[in-house]
Amino acid sequence: MTQTQTSQIDLRLDRRRIFIMIGLALLTIVLLLTLGNGRDALTALAAADWRFVALAVLIHYSGFAARGWRWQRILATLGHRLSYRYVTSLLISGWFISALIPARAGDLVRIGLLRSPQSIQHNPVSVPTSIGSIVLERALDILTILLLGAGFGYFVLADINSIQTPRWILVSYGAGIALVVIFGVAILALPAILKWLRELNSRSLWHKLLDFADELATSLRTLLADPVAALLILWLGIYIWLCDAFLLWFVLRSLGQVAPFSSAAFIALTVDVLAAVPLTPGGIGQIETAFAALLALLALPAVNISATILLTRAISYWTFLIFSGLITFAAGIGQFFSANKSIAPPLDTPPLDTPPLDTPPLDTAP
Repeated sequence: MTQTQTSQIDLRLDRRRIFIMIGLALLTIVLLLTLGNGRDALTALAAADWRFVALAVLIHYSGFAARGWRWQRILATLGHRLSYRYVTSLLISGWFISALIPARAGDLVRIGLLRSPQSIQHNPVSVPTSIGSIVLERALDILTILLLGAGFGYFVLADINSIQTPRWILVSYGAGIALVVIFGVAILALPAILKWLRELNSRSLWHKLLDFADELATSLRTLLADPVAALLILWLGIYIWLCDAFLLWFVLRSLGQVAPFSSAAFIALTVDVLAAVPLTPGGIGQIETAFAALLALLALPAVNISATILLTRAISYWTFLIFSGLITFAAGIGQFFSANKSIAPPLDTPPLDTPPLDTPPLDTAP
């Protein structure tokens, strides 16, 4: 498969996408202010304790610093030692693109750039290895969110006898647990499945596809062979997702809302579960709805619900969108937003030291 045959992702930041994002943002803000008594919500925001707001910003950005370190460690475990600065800038750029395009498009950009032979930062990373690093990242994220969210939720909901756990929360956590179990079983069973599939067909293309799957499966199992690296990566994941909990807790404190940390953690982590697959760019509307439902479930005042969501999203999405955009263009990745640019992970681009396939050897006789 050549690069021209590979499906490409259009990354143009055109007017249509800008208008859609602005429209969704304005609609969300208007609804929040309308439902929460807009004047009171704005008054609450104006009176916020900016010391706690600063702590919320600091903890949120530190989470992305930890994300970069974790991805660097995952890639190192898979045999690719890349600089922290490069890996982190690539990760933040991927977040920026995912914030503009739904369905985690930024992850595909990360794969494509790791494979790109034009990069002067590193030797190309194979597509299966790149995919494996991101799949590992996502699987560990889901596992960590589920365990932390369920743990905090057990104590929060157990202390409030008047609250019956809504069905949609149980379904969300149940679906997440089922996905983790299926993923684990698939990784363990994949070698036997691939061996069986190889015997079904002898075609070259079929075996190339199976070789791709085998390399991907190998990269996913590599982490289990290095317990020290695995333990560090797990601890980093716990810190990363606790940052979301502390972000919400600091925002509540800044607005004068005294709430237990366990309640803030349960709300933040459950929102993360519900937003695991963003349906809109940056989960606009989707995340705000989940926050509103969970804050209402714990019977916080309506005015604080609107103010809390607006301030939380201002920190976690809007200000970080600007910051990540600056990183993206400073790192040179912003070139893919030009009118005629697109990106896709090339599956068969030769390594840097390999001559083009159509170039004859230098010593070929006439």
